[in-house]
Amino acid sequence: MQLLLNKTSLEVVNPQPDTTLLNWLRDSQHLNATKEGCAVGDCGACTVIVGHLKEGAIHYESVNACIAMLGSLHGCHVITLDSLQSQTLHPVQKALVDCHASQCGFCSPGFVMSLVVWWLNTPANSLTTPAQFNQHRHGVELALSGNLCRCTGYAPILKAADQLAPLDRSTDPLFSELGGYDYCLAQLQAMASAAPNQPLYQTPNNTHELALAYEANPSAKLVAGSTDLALGITHGLAHMPHLIDITKVKELQLLEVIDNQLHIGASVTLSALEQLCLTQWPMLASYLARFASRQVRNRATLVGNIANSSPIADMPPLLLVMGAQLVLEGVNKQRTIALEQFNLAYKETALAGDEFIHKVIMPLPDRPDRPDRPDRPDRPDALGVQEGQNSQAKKQQVFIEKVSKRFEDDISAACVALNIITQNNTITHIKIACGGMAATPKMAQVTQSQLLGQTLSIELINQVPMWLSQDYQPIDDMRASAAYRSQVTANLVQGFLKEAML
Repeated sequence: MQLLLNKTSLEVVNPQPDTTLLNWLRDSQHLNATKEGCAVGDCGACTVIVGHLKEGAIHYESVNACIAMLGSLHGCHVITLDSLQSQTLHPVQKALVDCHASQCGFCSPGFVMSLVVWWLNTPANSLTTPAQFNQHRHGVELALSGNLCRCTGYAPILKAADQLAPLDRSTDPLFSELGGYDYCLAQLQAMASAAPNQPLYQTPNNTHELALAYEANPSAKLVAGSTDLALGITHGLAHMPHLIDITKVKELQLLEVIDNQLHIGASVTLSALEQLCLTQWPMLASYLARFASRQVRNRATLVGNIANSSPIADMPPLLLVMGAQLVLEGVNKQRTIALEQFNLAYKETALAGDEFIHKVIMPLPDRPDRPDRPDRPDRPDALGVQEGQNSQAKKQQVFIEKVSKRFEDDISAACVALNIITQNNTITHIKIACGGMAATPKMAQVTQSQLLGQTLSIELINQVPMWLSQDYQPIDDMRASAAYRSQVTANLVQGFLKEAML
């Protein structure tokens, strides 16, 4: 495999499939500015910048090196903090120093790299109006959502970003240290024509090659962003001798709207989905901003969140209430099943031994008319779709809420989604799904059946906790107690139904 490391083009011969980028940087390349903090992609100490070719240019994004597989970076440009060691401080470094935001040797490298890639990808903003300032701050918060500060606190770091915002990006000294942008582009273009030769880290180019590779190696692990799989290596100390990377499979890169349905290929990242939903479904874009962090979303996929069959996965509850379907594929076969039929038991799915998930098909609400929350216009809790403006109109509303100890960069203690259609204040369609409440993400069948066909009223809503107790019997664990999960789930469903009455 080949990659551009800072300004040096390298060929890596037969790397171990389960070698992480971080371990390779530190142990093989002796680039120790990139730190290991948590080794699970939570703290951001290992943040590097990774560039890949996209529509004739290099697209740069932040990545957690501790959970990125080295083999996945063929043809990429990896930039580490070591490239910023000239005698002149980069504008990001200078702003952090000027605002007293420099921290210890574990936090600072990651913050610098996250802010550098934010700087690269964000046009200069004068911040002359409140709207400009709010948009700037929101962008910075998203960029830093995967970096945990243990020292100075976030206030001086945000001040540093404020100082950076209006500065001219064309004077960025980063690429002068790397040989120039044109040099980097030429290197990646040359690598793009060379297929990687990694027998134990396969990178098929189409679904036929993928199906054949998986059939021939049924014990191999399929991998996209490795944001979950890598934890088995870094914390579980597992050895994974054979990986099949799906990210180069062209058919799995599909992301489009067809007949008011989102078609999301298995290798589409959550960041790409988030960007599309800014126009197609703003509520989902806002919800995705709570999924882990920017570094994780840059590599994690929606299909990966489904395929790992976790009871606390963030996305399945919403997909369930929207009636999402999965297209499954193997050698010379393809079938479509409802997501509701996919999870059979804890970590057990309906996939046959030689099958993989090709894509997700999720219906969109008919028309996103509902106004956002007035207190947090950037994070609407619900999306409504309605015909007309009076209580006699048919009205659809979709709600989703994730409960976790941290707002971002955290796993759900419980997650609740609700999709309701009312007419004349009567419930004509209702789907409720919860995560963290059972061995799999699960529909609230009893509650749904009791509510369907009923007229929304406070008396009806007051009975919801009783019905939910028949649907779910959660457990106590490190994230929350069973009693807390039951109470917060009931509170959310009742709150959603009260809002649907408005």
